[in-house]
Amino acid sequence: MTTFGFIGTGHLGSMLVKQFVETGAIKAEQILASNRTQEKVDRLADAFGIRPVSNRVVAERSDVIFICVRPLEVRDVLNDLAYLLNSQKLVVSVAGDVSLEKLQGLCPARLARAFPSMASLKLQGVTLLVFGDNTTAQDQRLIAGLFNAIGQAVEVEEKDFAVLADLTSSAPGYYAALMREFVLAAERREISPELAERLVKQTLLGTALLLEEESFAGLIESVATKGGITEAGVLVIQHEAPAMFDQLFQATEDRHEQVRKKIDLIRKV
Repeated sequence: MTTFGFIGTGHLGSMLVKQFVETGAIKAEQILASNRTQEKVDRLADAFGIRPVSNRVVAERSDVIFICVRPLEVRDVLNDLAYLLNSQKLVVSVAGDVSLEKLQGLCPARLARAFPSMASLKLQGVTLLVFGDNTTAQDQRLIAGLFNAIGQAVEVEEKDFAVLADLTSSAPGYYAALMREFVLAAERREISPELAERLVKQTLLGTALLLEEESFAGLIESVATKGGITEAGVLVIQHEAPAMFDQLFQATEDRHEQVRKKIDLIRKV
């Protein structure tokens, strides 16, 4: 029986444990987990029946190990455990900006990266995957199968991770921010914010269902009739939004670069 380990049980690590157990993708008794704050992993153990242990025990006893700590913490975690992370282990890092090349320099295990989305809490998130050259076809099927159980797994090229993460992992926050501004604009026109938020949320849910069978362009054409009111609003978006989204991608790329530089500095110390 495969044993799965989770090092780090913050928001992302806890979400993965919860969803894997609740969907039956992994049985609770197959999971070992550790966290710097013991209370967090103990709460997770009480809720889902997993086994709370130390980082060392996770690395020693697990066949597949998910590294769910912050990017700047990955080096220290792997350095501490490198003597246990041999080629018999499969290590899956969910830490952004820590490339496969950097991971390979820290441990000799078989390696993969995963970039999940909190939308997987509703079994609808996209998880970006990239696999190291030393992973097997069986490794790839296993990891893709786990993430397909809680959403949709998509294998991509590592060089595209940052941009694609904006479209997937970060997108729920962006969508919520955009819809909040929509509500605030209605509030400035003396509409109750509670009513506006309720209407926008319900309409957003319905729109998502329509988009299962329709492209963005097709839905716009269906709703925004020529010369109509909706078309007037669409034209405003088409005029104003390109610059905003270009700035969004630039801002997130700048932040990624800042994190990568900090990681490189840590490696040189």
